[in-house]
Amino acid sequence: MDTLVIKACLNGMRGREQNPNVPWTPAEVAEEARRCAEAGATAVHIHARSGGGGVSYDPAWYDEADRRIRDRCDVVVNHTTARFPDAPVEAVLGYLRDTPDPPDIVSLNPGQIVIHMPPAEGHRDTLAIPNSYDEVEQILAVCRERGIATEPTVLDTGFLSNVAMLVEDGLLEPPRYLLLEFSGRFGDGMQLMPGNARSYAFLTGAVRELYPEARWLAHGIEDSVFAIGSLAIEDGAHLRIGFEDRVTGPDGAPAQSNADLVAWAVERGRAAGREPATPDEARALMLGR
Repeated sequence: MDTLVIKACLNGMRGREQNPNVPWTPAEVAEEARRCAEAGATAVHIHARSGGGGVSYDPAWYDEADRRIRDRCDVVVNHTTARFPDAPVEAVLGYLRDTPDPPDIVSLNPGQIVIHMPPAEGHRDTLAIPNSYDEVEQILAVCRERGIATEPTVLDTGFLSNVAMLVEDGLLEPPRYLLLEFSGRFGDGMQLMPGNARSYAFLTGAVRELYPEARWLAHGIEDSVFAIGSLAIEDGAHLRIGFEDRVTGPDGAPAQSNADLVAWAVERGRAAGREPATPDEARALMLGR
């Protein structure tokens, strides 16, 4: 594929103290999706949020957000399956089962993510985002029932090994599409491969060895967003970008919209001779249809 698929990650768990433009409500998320589509994105990744910006697993929030997005633009709609340790897997299964029109695709962590949060008063708290084998199995079963595509996420070679295990166990088809996720740098408290050229080359080389036909989107976090985005573009791969990963532009100033970051990706892609993909091209890559 000579074109460039750009997925906008609209909000994640971002607080408005980091950028007041982070969208929380379904209406705000849908307007951001429209802006990003107009800027050149053909997929959006969203997290449900409460009125005060907390994490939510409310099927009604996802239903409203999905309807509003689909009314405004033609994009691949991508939900998360990540949850906090105090939320049972049923919280995720609920919004996958109970939305009248399911999302096109969900991101799937094939293991537990551990983050040692930035220190507060000199001490780091540990956040462990759970996903046991049984929980992954339950999520995949609901996705099969509802025709939801899955996006295996690969944070390091351990996660890639877990993907291979799920394939060997018959729970996943050999992946034709993956999301490769990198941290900002060594020492940032995130148990992901650091977002640099050496890590990108190593992890993508391992993917090519295991699944030669697979394609991927890649993204960095904070310091590495633009470096990983540029590497993916130059590599003929695709990228994710948006407020979940970074809330400032290349100059360090707060972005007014996710669309500002999408615009960077479009400009960088065109400089490499790649035009933004169409919605149909994004579906072919991410959904296999």
